[in-house]
Amino acid sequence: MKGIHVTSEIKPLKKVLLHRPGRELLNITPDKLQELLFDDIPFLKVAQKEHDAFAEILRENGVEVVYLEDLMTEVLDLNPKLVEPFIYQWLSE
Repeated sequence: MKGIHVTSEIKPLKKVLLHRPGRELLNITPDKLQELLFDDIPFLKVAQKEHDAFAEILRENGVEVVYLEDLMTEVLDLNPKLVEPFIYQWLSE
């Protein structure tokens, strides 16, 4: 089977894909809060501090933490022809 395949909800977590909150939080407007399930506009530095603490707890418990940005960098380094299409798709979305 290709793609995501979860066979257990109770086995120990081995690897997790994360995205550290970044400047995208600065673009959140009050009218988007409910859609994003936020009570208030999050403060970037607080969100990053909380994220870093969470990621560290995962690591301390033997979980491999993988960051989306690092994976994309690896993919684009291995496939330079994908860089331009990726950038155009990202900008259009």
